Amino acid sequence: MAEKMRFKGEILGKPITITSNETQAHMKAVFDLANQQLNEMRELAPRLTDDQLLTLLAINALSDQLKMQAEKDANK
Repeated sequence: MAEKMRFKGEILGKPITITSNETQAHMKAVFDLANQQLNEMRELAPRLTDDQLLTLLAINALSDQLKMQAEKDANK
């Protein structure tokens, strides 16, 4: 099991520190992708609050995860 490390990043310009087994490079990529998607959503729906944007991002991520799991299960 990989050692957990602390990672400092930003989401919507706000600092956040998380603990993860992933590499710093992986976590940077995750934060970069999250911020990219949040910025795109903000352009499409500028009236949404940060909390609403974060909720939509989480729902989209879980939806994608379920779709990928269903595809994986179908290919077994």
